[in-house]
Amino acid sequence: MDRFLSFLIRIIVLFSGLAQHLAKLGIGSYEAWEPGEKLKLLIVGYNGARNTGADARVVAITEQLRELFGPENVQITVMTLDRESLAGYFPEDVVLQEFSSIFLLDLYRACSSHHAAVLSEGSTLKSTFANGLTLFLCEAAGIMSKQKKPCIAYGSEIGEMEDFLKKTAVDLCRDCYFITRTEDSQKALEQLGLRGHCGTDTAWTYQPGVSAAEIEPALVEAGWDGSAELLGAAVIDPFCWPVRASLFRWLKGFFTGDRSGRYDKWYYFSDSPARREAFRQYIAAFAAALDRFAEERNCFPVVIGMERLDEKACKALQAALHRRSALFLSGNTDAARMTAVLGKLSYLVTSRYHASVLSMVSGIPITAVSMDERLDNLMREMSFDRLYLHHVSDADLSEEIYASLCSGAAHRAEIRAQIDLLREGYLQKLSGMGAFLKDYLSERL
Repeated sequence: MDRFLSFLIRIIVLFSGLAQHLAKLGIGSYEAWEPGEKLKLLIVGYNGARNTGADARVVAITEQLRELFGPENVQITVMTLDRESLAGYFPEDVVLQEFSSIFLLDLYRACSSHHAAVLSEGSTLKSTFANGLTLFLCEAAGIMSKQKKPCIAYGSEIGEMEDFLKKTAVDLCRDCYFITRTEDSQKALEQLGLRGHCGTDTAWTYQPGVSAAEIEPALVEAGWDGSAELLGAAVIDPFCWPVRASLFRWLKGFFTGDRSGRYDKWYYFSDSPARREAFRQYIAAFAAALDRFAEERNCFPVVIGMERLDEKACKALQAALHRRSALFLSGNTDAARMTAVLGKLSYLVTSRYHASVLSMVSGIPITAVSMDERLDNLMREMSFDRLYLHHVSDADLSEEIYASLCSGAAHRAEIRAQIDLLREGYLQKLSGMGAFLKDYLSERL
């Protein structure tokens, strides 16, 4: 089904070059920038799904674009799966444009009516989560190329892809410029023969606007005594990916009413008895390590769901813990409050990339339990991989997490100094990325 989706996208991209002529006949719309006009910028990403990292990224990108061009000179549109989920994140002049998870024509119309596009999704070219997500971004890049409009991927991760997807990405993203967020992603980009240079993640400049003190009442209500160190855990279900389009499963659900395992419409999570057992062991390893460390140091556990889809994993972890704990879920905790929670922690064990990034403003020890190259790349870049990087299927995961927590407690001052130094470098990179983006779009318009 993903291959068929790729075929349809290629057809749409091929005919998108006719949008200007069709608009003259009253069919659809088409816009190309003219001197003196506001620049219409389209931000394309996985927005509106209550993913804290994606929301923080797009807010930070939007703020930077408004600062670079001036709000009087640019009209920014953010594509979103759900307008309500992003309510309150942006100034009133930022347009929120909804799209369906069956995005083919929604994206065509959006690209045709804007002058330039910024791909804001961090997981840009990879098969880990969903080929459909990468195809979504490839369609945007392909349409902008066909219509001779600039497109830039901003703070991107490039990872492993299935062969058909790799070919699609190379063909449709040939005119897109990529600013990758790690050196490893830059190497992967170069292997594809695509253009770009290395920058960093865009969420480093995200300012939550909520103080750590403002979330203390919720912690106290959950059982925190106000003085114990806070031990954070951001868990996921690493074994339900990738999500794949399946017409067979959709038809089966239509006739039987069984919609278990469905993400949305014709997209379904991966599932098997082996995957469910691997998930159980992953949660058990987290719980054992957290209980042991919390007991020894009198820590209060805080379970963090960075995306709405993490709720099942978070509740499973909370149920497995022997100690009382707090639970913060992105479904009812926006990016600002979630970032404030992360900033209040004393330690963090995370399988979420942006839990790591957004907590680093506090310089706390981080233990990463990775399912793909994103956390691997980040931890290696910061030279934390030897002591603080593990993987979801490690046989001794509980012992590894516990050992990393103990090491973090013993070397907290050195870790903070290292993170502060690295963060300053990342902020400088982001400033350079902004200057490059402005020049890139200006030259091509």
